[in-house]
Amino acid sequence: MWIGRFRNFHKNCLIAPLCKKYGVTDFVYVLNSWKEKRKIYYTDLHILEGSEKSIKRFIKDFKRDKRTLKVEVNGNQILTLNVLEGKNSKYYSSVLDNKLIYIKPVMQKTDGHEEWEVASWDKEIVMKIMDNPDFEMELLSIKKIDGIDLFLPQIQPSLSKKQMETMRLAIKDGYYNSPRKTNLNNLSKKQNVSKQAFQENLSKAENKLIPFLIENIK
Repeated sequence: MWIGRFRNFHKNCLIAPLCKKYGVTDFVYVLNSWKEKRKIYYTDLHILEGSEKSIKRFIKDFKRDKRTLKVEVNGNQILTLNVLEGKNSKYYSSVLDNKLIYIKPVMQKTDGHEEWEVASWDKEIVMKIMDNPDFEMELLSIKKIDGIDLFLPQIQPSLSKKQMETMRLAIKDGYYNSPRKTNLNNLSKKQNVSKQAFQENLSKAENKLIPFLIENIK
């Protein structure tokens, strides 16, 4: 199995301009794709990170794009059905090749760039996405792995808005670093809540995430 890591800037991308415009990071899971009457259809799951206001604006603009046929929204997660035709259909044929395995979500960053990690039994299939004239694709690494060394991501457990905000703040400020860079007193002050309330929200988030992570490690 061959694994390739890439960094990409795609000026005609549906998502990248919105990430840059609204300061939203989008983790994109490519679920499926198929060809029909010279068009390519594909389904994506997006997990968005950013402020609630920015995410709402992101989704509003996303729905307006003619390439977006269907959108289902659940908090910071959106499920989309998209279509490509004409030259876009040609350009995307290599990155939506069914011989490719997206072993990690495509990370659409707030600076307009993307990070990809894909795999295939055939090295040429992995490298073929470098030939796309519409992408500014930079190869970060290409390697062959022996045996099974893949992590296939699964959907995250559902956290409440407050639990998500609490967990993100704790991670951002280094609460889980060793040694810790902050404490519960500082974090609760930043969120304008009591230490007890912050700790309770953090514990609830951890109780949902830790069993999920342990199960996936198994």
